[in-house]
Amino acid sequence: MRRDFKAEDYLHLADTLAGRTADRGRPRTAYLRRAISTAYYALFYELVQHGARRAAGTGPVEHQQAIGRWYAHGNFKKAARWVEDIAAGRTLPNPVRLLLTDPGAGAVPVDLEVLASAFNELQEARHGADYDPAFDVTRLGALGHVNTARSGIEAIERMDKADLHQFDMFLLLALGGEKMIRNS
Repeated sequence: MRRDFKAEDYLHLADTLAGRTADRGRPRTAYLRRAISTAYYALFYELVQHGARRAAGTGPVEHQQAIGRWYAHGNFKKAARWVEDIAAGRTLPNPVRLLLTDPGAGAVPVDLEVLASAFNELQEARHGADYDPAFDVTRLGALGHVNTARSGIEAIERMDKADLHQFDMFLLLALGGEKMIRNS
């Protein structure tokens, strides 16, 4: 029996670990760290699912599963950095700007900025929570990261529903855009 990933399940787990519904007192540090990591993975896997589904189209579910394994954390990070760089007015390769900018507005769509910011914040926090013994975490901070993941997931859902072209380009660039851009 195959069980589909559900971002909301991960967000619920992260909320629980971070003590959103707990009484007063501080949850254990390990729980808070795990909440941050879980929030990041809720966003990451939601991106992977949408990317694989949008790329596979009406093809069989096996195609979605195969495509889903092509996505890597570092490539999503690079694509998210490009979005943030465009929004900040930094210089980028022209093909990147062309693919991620709405030609009518001349800017990156707001939901794509929300997603990029959430992804970068959460990946950095997850690295701290998972790998840095000195990483300091509070209940409020962990819950803030869960809220950031939720905002990023909501942005993904809005872009998916709107069939936003720049979202498709972001997902394409996240399959190895740096190499694609070098070869264009």
